[in-house]
Amino acid sequence: MLIFQGIKIALNALRGNKLRTFLTLLGNIVGTMSVIAVVSLIGGADDYIKEEVAGEGSNVFSIERINFFEAITDLDAFLEAIARNKRIRLKDVDYLRDRIPSASFIGAGVDTRESVIRLDNSVDNIEIRGRSEDYPMIEKADILMGRHLSRIEESRSSAVAVLGYDVYQRLFEGLDPVDRKIKIGRKHYRVIGVVKDMGTVFGESRNRFIYIPISTFLKEYGSRTSIEIKIKAEDIELLQQAVDEATMAMRIRHGLKPLEKNDFSVITSENLISLWEKISTNIFKALIFIVSISMVVGGVVLMNVMLVSVTERTREVGLRKALGARRSNIIWQFIVEAITLSLVGGMIGILIGFTIAAIISMVSPLPYVIAPWSIVIGLVVTFLLGLIFGTYPASKAANLDPVVALHHE
Repeated sequence: MLIFQGIKIALNALRGNKLRTFLTLLGNIVGTMSVIAVVSLIGGADDYIKEEVAGEGSNVFSIERINFFEAITDLDAFLEAIARNKRIRLKDVDYLRDRIPSASFIGAGVDTRESVIRLDNSVDNIEIRGRSEDYPMIEKADILMGRHLSRIEESRSSAVAVLGYDVYQRLFEGLDPVDRKIKIGRKHYRVIGVVKDMGTVFGESRNRFIYIPISTFLKEYGSRTSIEIKIKAEDIELLQQAVDEATMAMRIRHGLKPLEKNDFSVITSENLISLWEKISTNIFKALIFIVSISMVVGGVVLMNVMLVSVTERTREVGLRKALGARRSNIIWQFIVEAITLSLVGGMIGILIGFTIAAIISMVSPLPYVIAPWSIVIGLVVTFLLGLIFGTYPASKAANLDPVVALHHE
């Protein structure tokens, strides 16, 4: 009964003085709201990134001259790699084909950006993807119409192209594009296929690309361009074995001694996920510091409001003691009030936090999720704040002399 009585008194206090209520709850609302909103958005982005990586194939890895993720994680290593690492060539792909038993497909790729024209229609900043014939087995590129690039077209450096869905829509506006001509940069290409709509990533279209044979790409944009080697392991369980085999083969290919560092970079899906986890972890750390300040301020405000409540109800406390209320009864009454006030602020913050996350998700490409653990943590933290910062006012009320309290005006 004492708990329910304390809750009832706290709720009456909330209704009785709206300005004081607002100031009391503000710190908890802001702190909890911030945590819930950021956790929801980061959690949504986290699930989305892992889903996209899995969709691209978690058993696919690449060998590149430079690991551009190191520019974020280790700038010194990135700069050292620029100066030291060798260019990756098509001959390296041919060398690896018979030396990675755990791989099912080995392909080559290199990208640039160009304007694309057909008659009076043009699209700018299109990703031109030079690929070997194995790319449909390694990348997600389901065909909508026509066909993919062939081995013969690669060996002959044919001027043929497979369009991304947005490029097809912009240039052909629903017409059959197969065997029609487009101009990429200075060169004309014959369209042989269109890739299905691949949707968006964080609001950015994934369909603004064109595939051409990698041999054609290197002739047009420079044979000294370093390429990317993409390798698909036969199974996810053989991924690490395939990585080890590819690494050893490349070291032998480049004539590296046992103690010399790799002069190439091996990048797996785990690198992408690990990088994102580091970014999200740092965001959480910064958030915890900021929210902690807000929560402490909210706790101090709560304590001061409870001290004012003790002062206003001094005669009530004296009367309760005179009628036989024990010290523990008084303490628990005020602690329950403080916890109730704190929890109300936390629940309002949780509702506002999810609302903000939903609104941001509606007006931006950021996804969000409702994480049950974040709700539990929000309620536990606000409960502890009420308990910690309500203890001193409760103790002060319990220590009042009943005779003095009864004479308080």
